[in-house]
Amino acid sequence: MHGVLTNAEKSLAKTDRAHVVNNIRQLFHETMEADSRAAVERLTGHKVVACISGNHLAPDIAAEVFILDAAL
Repeated sequence: MHGVLTNAEKSLAKTDRAHVVNNIRQLFHETMEADSRAAVERLTGHKVVACISGNHLAPDIAAEVFILDAAL
């Protein structure tokens, strides 16, 4: 996904506090992981065995990867 940073995150990313943006994004991933897993499992009919999240500040890109197992 491109262009995922909020205006506040963009401002932080331009400073020496860019690491804070990555920390916030990691916290968001940890908070939403159970809901994301459930949605992917419901939509695909497969169990999620791993969920990997990554963010890059420049360029502004993020990825959510779900590794699936056999059908539920």
